[in-house]
Amino acid sequence: MATTSLQSYKYPTLADKTLVSVEDCIEAYNLKPDGIAFVDGSWYHRSKRSGRADFEAGPRIANARYIDMDDIAAKGPELNPKNLPHMMPPPKLFAAAMDAMDIRSDQHVIVYGRDGCVFTPRTWFLFQQMGHESVSLMQGSLEDWISLGGDVETETAVALRVDALDLSQSATYRARDAQNVVGMSDMIEAVQRQGGEGSSDVILDPRGTSFDKHHMPGAVNIPYRSIVTEENLLKFRPKQELEALFEEKGIDVKTDERIMLTCGSGVSVCHLFVALAECGRDNKNTFVYDGSWAEWGSDERTPKMSIALESN
Repeated sequence: MATTSLQSYKYPTLADKTLVSVEDCIEAYNLKPDGIAFVDGSWYHRSKRSGRADFEAGPRIANARYIDMDDIAAKGPELNPKNLPHMMPPPKLFAAAMDAMDIRSDQHVIVYGRDGCVFTPRTWFLFQQMGHESVSLMQGSLEDWISLGGDVETETAVALRVDALDLSQSATYRARDAQNVVGMSDMIEAVQRQGGEGSSDVILDPRGTSFDKHHMPGAVNIPYRSIVTEENLLKFRPKQELEALFEEKGIDVKTDERIMLTCGSGVSVCHLFVALAECGRDNKNTFVYDGSWAEWGSDERTPKMSIALESN
């Protein structure tokens, strides 16, 4: 029997889009294609709630998998000597995790989250950076899916943990090194280029009130909550509103200069990456500082600013 892929169905509204409606996701699911995989990317910042625990307890989209960004990450003194949180994993680890989850490189991945979760764009970015060609973000929660009649399973499940993986085996899944991730030396260079003659990198930071307390010199604040709708934090604002948001901050989304994105620990920054792409920016000159303030703020050598300092 031939393998059925999403492309074999005449369903163009899903395959070429990053942001897809819950209705479109349900329609694609109901086609039952072998070429589609739903991934729960629920993660909560400074909360006792656990995305893993919620997934394992159910409900969940039937046959969905769970991505734990804190588990599928670079760890240990060789890969992560500063012990920074949820750093981008090496391709070998990601590929082994995908094989264990039975996710193929040729499948279309749809990332979704539970109500109350905000940070599914990080899981989308993880797949995108590992070279997965077709990956989308569901614009709405699992609860929205259920309310619209989407199929779920309710029995308990066990989500993958990477310590159970055998990394000595060759992986079937094809993963690559991240293309749009930079380190602290790149950000130091970007800060040094601020206000000088000639070209200058643009630095954007999507944090909330913590930006006022401390941020990189020259950084422009575009809070991630301003990128999503007030009524549904898993739904991005329309393109026209995103364009107006960047324009209001004096940001040319089509600039040929590098746009460097930084946040607290490399999570909310992915909202900006998606929003810039939705506004028509080519990803090749947009970069995410994975270590972000978790690394920058803890290093005595890095320059730091605050709203209070800037106002004096």
